[in-house]
Amino acid sequence: MPPTPPTSVLEGVRILELARWQAAPRGGMILRDMGAEVIKLEWSKSSDLRNSGPFVGDMSVQFAAYNRGKKSVTLNTRHPEGKDLFFRLLKVSDVVLENFRPGTMDQMGFSYEKMCQVNPGIILASVSGFGQYGPYRDRQCFDPIIQAMSGIGHQTGRGFDQPVMSEGPIMDRIAALHATIGILGALRHRDRTGEGQWLEVSMLDGGITLEEVALAMCHETGTNDFTRAGSFIKCKDGYVSTGAARAGMWERMLKIMGYDELSEDPEYAAPMFATDKAEIRMELLHLWCEERSTKEVEDALVGADIPVGRALSIPEVLADRHLWEREVMMEEELPDGKKILVPGPTIIKFSKTPTTAGPIPGYGEHNHDIYRGVLGLGDREMARLAEEGVIT
Repeated sequence: MPPTPPTSVLEGVRILELARWQAAPRGGMILRDMGAEVIKLEWSKSSDLRNSGPFVGDMSVQFAAYNRGKKSVTLNTRHPEGKDLFFRLLKVSDVVLENFRPGTMDQMGFSYEKMCQVNPGIILASVSGFGQYGPYRDRQCFDPIIQAMSGIGHQTGRGFDQPVMSEGPIMDRIAALHATIGILGALRHRDRTGEGQWLEVSMLDGGITLEEVALAMCHETGTNDFTRAGSFIKCKDGYVSTGAARAGMWERMLKIMGYDELSEDPEYAAPMFATDKAEIRMELLHLWCEERSTKEVEDALVGADIPVGRALSIPEVLADRHLWEREVMMEEELPDGKKILVPGPTIIKFSKTPTTAGPIPGYGEHNHDIYRGVLGLGDREMARLAEEGVIT
């Protein structure tokens, strides 16, 4: 009989997650949604986001958002027997995901070299603020620091004459995505060669990539004059944004606004960055939108197959049926009966190996499954380890 096809793309992959907060754990969750078994090693309830608000009942919204679907195992990695248990788990795992400051894993006794002695095929994925080398290597870092140092805050706030910070932790997300991509590439390399490797992701590197075109233009011209063409356009009851970038779009836009003569002028109808009349036609669009509601503008542009979107508030996004039909977010029921909104299955939609979203793990909920089921520890041994503070 032919082998049973896998039910998910990462079926059989086991990941040990030493990561905390957001930058790396978001990546671990994506990998879990694609079928990997992600074992989150926790050494105390305060070592991650479990005690960080906001809360729904007793559940941290932040912890739920980045860790649902994982298996929680408690382990005191400072204890000699805790280190031994880590290496025993490492021997039967494929990936270690961590986001400590560079050098911390070495101090813990978990250097890449020691990992390779136990499991030559192991993949170590390290996420940090500034990377494993470079002038800023040893500095502490959080998302707002990268928004400042990458240039994105300055670029976003140019219209306000001051840097403007994104409300969401976009740099954490970008780092998590790059780590996920790196792990998938390393797994593919190992499939072909049997060779593991150490990959690292810098949050600052990822943040800088958001301004690649602006950096290139500054390098070329020696000025900081380049700005993206997109903007929020005021309507009677809110704002919209449009991206009429391609040939033909501005021709249709000008006709909608009643400027038939201009629509036939190649200078006014040219694509983005291809005309000196860009500022004039944008001013005409602003004036046209100010006299109409967001719905009127959206309906007119969608009807002409011109990209457009209303600038939605968070309550409006939550009420948008697209979010629910696509399962971008989903409700998870907590033990106390309350419901908390968490990310749905990863936004990647596979036709043959669908992603899944698992429940939020309780602290140490999977000790029995992992220590007994994977490592084969008996009840007496687990009781002794708990009494000695190795596991809790």
